[in-house]
Amino acid sequence: MIANIEKFRKDKKLTQDEMAKYLGITRQTFSKLEKGNIEPSLGQAVKLAELLGVELDNFIDSDVKTIATKKIDWEKYKQIIQFFIEHWTNKWYKITKTKLAKLCYLADFAWYYNNLESLTNLEYRRIQQWPVPDAFFSTVEELFNEESISISIDGNSHLIWNKEKAYTWKLSLEEKSLLSKIAKKWKNKNTKAIVDFTHNQLPWSMCYEKEIIPYMLITQEDFENVY
Repeated sequence: MIANIEKFRKDKKLTQDEMAKYLGITRQTFSKLEKGNIEPSLGQAVKLAELLGVELDNFIDSDVKTIATKKIDWEKYKQIIQFFIEHWTNKWYKITKTKLAKLCYLADFAWYYNNLESLTNLEYRRIQQWPVPDAFFSTVEELFNEESISISIDGNSHLIWNKEKAYTWKLSLEEKSLLSKIAKKWKNKNTKAIVDFTHNQLPWSMCYEKEIIPYMLITQEDFENVY
């Protein structure tokens, strides 16, 4: 259970804007962290502990501790995200954040289905509509702050496109082949279609809200339902 960030913040007489600036995120994202709607990444937890003068364990739950013990190639994860953006978007179309998250999830679980290992070593949580790792949100925001991607808002949708060419040197030919097949399959499908598809899969249907989704569940799916 993550400690009460709001209490620590107010004890230090800091505003949400000051906290967000220190973490390198928007105030809206920090507000979600403070309310417990999303959980801090390991890097954000370290910064929170430093700024607020409290122990790191206050901001790391068991799931993040598990991630911290694994070797995660963050640059590779960024390249997976940008690969899907590049293979979906063109002169007229942009990808929604929800669809982007789903494509990354399908890639990770499809890779596990074939190889019994994850592409990223990230842990996916069932939250609202999304099977998603907490790190997805912070990584997309980091790409935005690096000016690698652009984001616009259209109603309730966040639309994303690359500002620069997506470099994929961290991805093997086999990995890029799988990502290309997934992108091609979902190219002309809307966001609702991919949401419905993932919600009919065993990994989603067998887990509770906010529960970490075990990769092993995907191995019980028929091949045609993997992505």
